[in-house]
Amino acid sequence: MRKSGVLYLFIIMLMLTVIGAQTFSVGGCRRRDSKPPTIYNVWQQPSVPEYEDSVLVMAYITDSKSGVANATLCYTVNGGESIRMMMSRTRNLYSIEIPPQPYNSTVTYVIYAYDKAGNKACSQEYAYKVCDFHPPTITFIERIPAQPNYNDTVIVVANATEPLLASGVKELILSYSNDTVWKSVKMMFNGTLYNATIPKFPYGTTVHYKIWAVDNAGNTAALDVYSYEVDDHYLPVAAITAPKDGSFLSKSVNVTFYVQDDNLYEAKLTLDDAFLAAWNTTGFRTYALDTAMLSDGLHELTLEALDNAGNMAKQTIKITVDNTSPKAEILWPKNGSLIRNTALIKLHAEDANFERMELKIDGLVYAWEIKDQTYAWNTTNYSDGTYEIALTVLDKAGNKAENRITTTVDNTAPMIGEASWTPEEPKTNETVKVSVQITDNGSGIKTATLWFRRLGEDWQSISMALENGNWTGEIPGHEENAIITFYVESCDNAGNVAESLENHYIVKSAIKEGFPGFPLYWLILAIIAIFVILASTAYYLRKRKRVAGSATYLAVSSL
Repeated sequence: MRKSGVLYLFIIMLMLTVIGAQTFSVGGCRRRDSKPPTIYNVWQQPSVPEYEDSVLVMAYITDSKSGVANATLCYTVNGGESIRMMMSRTRNLYSIEIPPQPYNSTVTYVIYAYDKAGNKACSQEYAYKVCDFHPPTITFIERIPAQPNYNDTVIVVANATEPLLASGVKELILSYSNDTVWKSVKMMFNGTLYNATIPKFPYGTTVHYKIWAVDNAGNTAALDVYSYEVDDHYLPVAAITAPKDGSFLSKSVNVTFYVQDDNLYEAKLTLDDAFLAAWNTTGFRTYALDTAMLSDGLHELTLEALDNAGNMAKQTIKITVDNTSPKAEILWPKNGSLIRNTALIKLHAEDANFERMELKIDGLVYAWEIKDQTYAWNTTNYSDGTYEIALTVLDKAGNKAENRITTTVDNTAPMIGEASWTPEEPKTNETVKVSVQITDNGSGIKTATLWFRRLGEDWQSISMALENGNWTGEIPGHEENAIITFYVESCDNAGNVAESLENHYIVKSAIKEGFPGFPLYWLILAIIAIFVILASTAYYLRKRKRVAGSATYLAVSSL
């Protein structure tokens, strides 16, 4: 209850005390009471209540006969259910408080008074509407991010509340300015908080903003003005896109790089701390670096970018300069060599930054990442002819060296024709001349050898000579009846070997011997057979005699 209401109540009670003293009676006799009490005045305090106010209702009630028994206040809220409350009494002053009601509620009330004789008096109907004169309370405010960058939109989050029975928060409004004009935007409610967005501003801009809270009764609350300065916390982008870190370089190389920052101040390129170039625009750029002006070895390439806020980005890569060509060697075969079957190609490379070697034969390429390599080339899969063998050695900087040789593949042996010999039936100790045609369409005939032997003896060889297109050789004479076997072997310059079929002849006697119509060698065979039979018989008889002697010795011993 407000102080003015208490003072007002005190004055009314004083007046009632004076009036109450003026009582009277008529001859001390009781009279019948049929007249209801009199309700003189009805007051309420405060006259215009708010949602937080209890309303004090007072009434001055008298009854000149039987006296006032009680007084009751009946009230309804927005025409709802009627609520009755017994009023308190102080002499002739009756009072009661109607509890606080929600904003915009309409409260109607009536006072009923009863005397002791049961007579009832009813006041007129009174009414009041609950008001709200207090603005909302802004309880929370925050901006995200707290230190905005030049390309950030700023979200302002706030909250405002009102007491339970108040009119309630209607809306929050965000007003902001960049020192030119103020703009306002209604904040959105997400069920818990209100938020609104301040658009992005350029680096260095000072932004002011404030929050307004309005309730449903039209009351407005505002906070002090907040402000922030648009900053730049982002580092520039500084990237060397080519060459890559750890690259090996030679000759002239294009260095490409990318710099980006909305507030770029300067970008700079250096090599081993030596200045190369500087610029103040963003985007891709290319710098031609002549490595021939540098010593072979390791170097550092650095790109720096600085913006107006003092942020700096830096990238350093290491590069190896190599302007020395590799060494490529085909150790075997030698240039112009004849090769056959599986040929071993021996390769060797030399380079400080060796990467790989490549061998190319007849359009096929083989590669290795080692400096020494032996490749087994199966030439039988290729036709005879001349081939180029090429070795290429590459280093990591792109330098290369080549070595090329030519070789001839020959996997075809010479062709040996049918051999002839004279005389065909040599006599005792007569020399036999063997003649044969040999051809080779590849590397050419290197040697021709005549191999011969007497039956049962080891082979012997004689080198043949080319005479009138034929290869000839002589077999020395032998004794009569000797059986001589022979063949011809030829080797070409690539090492391919061919052999003819074996031929044979029997040495004849210079004087005709033997039985008429019976060949001498048959006679010799018959004599050998008779000799074998006689030797076998003698061996058998000797063995039998030895067995018989052993039996006689055993018989004598037993006696």
